[in-house]
Amino acid sequence: MTNNDTVFALSTPVGGAIQIMRISGPAARKTLETVFTGRIEPRRISYGTVTDADGSAIDSCCAVFFEAPASYTGEDMAEIYCHGSRAVAAKLSERLAAAEFLRLAEAGEFTKRAYLNGKMDLARAEAVMDLVSAGAERSRKAALDQLEGRLSAVITGLYLRAKSLLAELANYLEDDTGEAAFDPAASMTAADELASETETLAENGMRSRILREGARVAIIGSPNVGKSSLLNALLLRERAIVTPIPGTTRDTLEESLSVEGIPVVLVDTAGIRETPDAVESMGVARSRREATEADLVLWIVDGSRGLEPADREILSSISGKRTVAVVAKSDLENVILLDGDGTFCSFPAVRTSAVTGDGIAELKRLIAETLLPGADEGAENLVTNLRHVTALERAESALDAAKSALGARDFDAAFFSYKNAMDAFASILGRDDPAEELVESIFRDFCMGK
Repeated sequence: MTNNDTVFALSTPVGGAIQIMRISGPAARKTLETVFTGRIEPRRISYGTVTDADGSAIDSCCAVFFEAPASYTGEDMAEIYCHGSRAVAAKLSERLAAAEFLRLAEAGEFTKRAYLNGKMDLARAEAVMDLVSAGAERSRKAALDQLEGRLSAVITGLYLRAKSLLAELANYLEDDTGEAAFDPAASMTAADELASETETLAENGMRSRILREGARVAIIGSPNVGKSSLLNALLLRERAIVTPIPGTTRDTLEESLSVEGIPVVLVDTAGIRETPDAVESMGVARSRREATEADLVLWIVDGSRGLEPADREILSSISGKRTVAVVAKSDLENVILLDGDGTFCSFPAVRTSAVTGDGIAELKRLIAETLLPGADEGAENLVTNLRHVTALERAESALDAAKSALGARDFDAAFFSYKNAMDAFASILGRDDPAEELVESIFRDFCMGK
């Protein structure tokens, strides 16, 4: 595909030492020749000056021209590397916007053009934004693996196998000579193996959302058990107010951090208890809601005083939730002991002290292990996009339907089920002309200049 218009946008934030102005389209070279005084040779960076329409200098800088198709977008493309001042960015943008053959790029348009011009498939294009927005090490690695094509290679393999099953069945259905051989049992076995591998990828859905968006971890407990102190200890700074007065925290308080490479949003909550105070009651209601909606609950108990009725009520309310028990105040004489297997009330548990820092590293390890059990195994094949998870679930369902149809010797139904599975895999890669609204929705969330 060739775009008729030429677009420009800053591809870096304003205010750094250097900023990059990117230009892509058929008039990219003409534009660079108009505004840049340096020598222009494909893929060779040169030094010069960018000038205004009257010939006055805007900035001294470097620039490079990439000739199609050997560029990020697959089109003629230029990049200008100028100083990072806001004044320079504004003046250069004004200069380019004044050209009749240029327009400001839409969000994500450079990567969208790369996809439309066949420089990358849709999964790799989406990985660009995932990498830009990665909030922690594991999300960065997963996005980079996807950008480098590792997920695409896996999905392409699944797609080709589904296509082969479809072709084999189609050949049998279209044969009028009776010579085409087809073994329903063998096809069912192959479909079952394909469905199993697809299910394994789809089961990474929870990991996908956590790696992309971060896990929500609610710190829950009765008043004065040390919830806010634990938050401060995890953050290594005093973010929450800590006093010996019960009910100090009356609302939720959120902070983001990386825990063992996993992006996490910690939510400090009001102590859960019955109270006549209307404002505190609102905070308690929010605490209960956070405990219900969180990906993980940190249930805090005061090890120096033992379980009280309010603690037991909370324990009952979090039954079935993914939970880590935290026995706080280990620097004091404790009356709560962990079970022999390191659990407390059947939850994985750790003893901590916000005063000495004891147990904080172990708590972080437990948080990571509970959120992403076995995450180090096969991590490079993690699916990092919920759209992909949904497509994999569709493919798995279609393959299961194909197996059922083959078992009933309804070969026409099996044919359409195989076709649906193949289409689901293809949709991840952006093959077979995906709907325009899907492509638009994906690139709409990109930042400008990508």
